[in-house]
Amino acid sequence: MKNVTFINQIEGVEVVYSPKAQLGRPVNPDSVRQQRLASAPGKRTGRPVNPNSERQLAIAARQALLNAGVVIKRGRPVGSGKKVENQK
Repeated sequence: MKNVTFINQIEGVEVVYSPKAQLGRPVNPDSVRQQRLASAPGKRTGRPVNPNSERQLAIAARQALLNAGVVIKRGRPVGSGKKVENQK
């Protein structure tokens, strides 16, 4: 998209519109965060993963079952006393 110049729309004022200038808040390139992001391109800079957390252990167990060829069904399991309808 080209930059558009509005001339004589408002007397004596020249306004240059740039869509890029309208997006988000300004970035301070000297901030600590921006310097950290610039020094680690391609790396994940978010919260570190705890490999011993309950969720990560469950993900690893699920992946091990998938690698072993076990079919994993998604969703909530049906209890033994419940009647299942609409099965073909």
